[in-house]
Amino acid sequence: MNPEPNNILPFQTPTDGVLQTAQVVSISDKGIIISISGIELTTKVAFSCLVQPLVGDIVLWTPSETEGNYILAIASRPDSQDMALTFPGNTTLHSTEGSINILSKQSVTLAAGKKLTCLAEKTVHKSQQTLIDYEKVTAKGSNLDASFNNIRLFSDMLNTMAKQVMMKAKNYFRHTEDYDEIKAKQMTRSAKGVYSVDSKYTVMVSKKDTKIDGERIHMG
Repeated sequence: MNPEPNNILPFQTPTDGVLQTAQVVSISDKGIIISISGIELTTKVAFSCLVQPLVGDIVLWTPSETEGNYILAIASRPDSQDMALTFPGNTTLHSTEGSINILSKQSVTLAAGKKLTCLAEKTVHKSQQTLIDYEKVTAKGSNLDASFNNIRLFSDMLNTMAKQVMMKAKNYFRHTEDYDEIKAKQMTRSAKGVYSVDSKYTVMVSKKDTKIDGERIHMG
């Protein structure tokens, strides 16, 4: 009987400090499974590797004697170029002197589970179409300048309170289907042309004096 060959060694993972490439074969809650030379190993993602690995990725990994194997970076993604940056905890993007720009050819989405805060000395929003949908809005400021070609407001109830209101329009039309009431301490109406009142019934009540002055008065 021939003796067993002595030139066959069992597979061993590289020692600490060795950087190798492998392919991701599966991802689960227990870890990320990579394949190297036909052997599958369970790995973790290094803290500095912000790109979340996907199945099929070619990754750079290194072993550790105390904490297992770590994926350090994504070398290539043959099937797609989609990428997700994953942060394990609170994250701050800070530029001490310069600017931070986020550019996208298609769309940018900002989503927060609880609160979204925007603070700036000057804010510019410019788009061809804007949709704003709020459950409750509270707006405060010193001055408001708005310029629109057309304004349409739809509301079940509209309440406006101001110390002084000034309106100027070339033509002003108001239509009330049921009831229209105006209360004022004093009221003045001035028309350069014709002032016309048309109603089925007209009632004018004065507690003291009623004065009608004109060159000609036609009644009846």
